[in-house]
Amino acid sequence: MSLREKLADSEGSLATATDYPPNDYPVWSYWTYETHMADLKELWAEIRESLKRDHDKVPFIDEKLQEAFAAFDAGEKDRGVKAILAIYNLEVDQLR
Repeated sequence: MSLREKLADSEGSLATATDYPPNDYPVWSYWTYETHMADLKELWAEIRESLKRDHDKVPFIDEKLQEAFAAFDAGEKDRGVKAILAIYNLEVDQLR
């Protein structure tokens, strides 16, 4: 999968994380919070190693992802969603 495809997948995954924080995943979905967050972490690990031009954004994204995971795990959905939106608003599909 190309970097562009990974970035697009990451953007979609971030958007989903704002719609379905923990315990809000539809019962009909095969996705769970755990599988979604694992997928997001894996995508980011692959993307972060490939960024050249926007490598300066890596620390910010790392920090916000950790903040989101900690907030979601603590049951603080609003704080987790806010951290995810901070990443999403960087227009991750445009990173290079």
